[in-house]
Amino acid sequence: MTTQFTPTATDPQAMHRLRAAPFLLPYLVYVLHTLEELPGFASWATKHFGPETTGMFATYHIPLMLLVLLCSWKALLADRHGGWVVMAIAFQWQFAVNALFHLTSWITLGDYAPGAVTGAVVSIPATVYFFLWVRRQARATTTEITLAITIGTVIAALAIGFLFL
Repeated sequence: MTTQFTPTATDPQAMHRLRAAPFLLPYLVYVLHTLEELPGFASWATKHFGPETTGMFATYHIPLMLLVLLCSWKALLADRHGGWVVMAIAFQWQFAVNALFHLTSWITLGDYAPGAVTGAVVSIPATVYFFLWVRRQARATTTEITLAITIGTVIAALAIGFLFL
């Protein structure tokens, strides 16, 4: 006989994690977005910004994915408030800003920007849902959200600026 994990109202720790599961959205968004970018981003970035290779792309995305996973997981465990929650919110905000970069690049350059589709149909809707969830569930204070938006904007600016190196 096998035992399956089924969270119940009598298992408060499992229910706590299940209710905090949206903290994993930044990581899931990042993975999906990177899967769209990976095949063509290096050549697109080289054409429009500066030299980039798929190897370079993977080299800096792998540790960043692990960092986003760590922040998302620690935020899930923390449940609400604190540095991990702020960083999970910051990364989700960064993905929304990054989506806007992809979409505006596609429009202004007239060349499909790898990442624009997931930006439009995954990153932006996920960010709206995530921020509504954070506010409705009181997972972060207004000050924490403001700090997260500031940090996320800086992260996005650095990521975009990196293309010009």
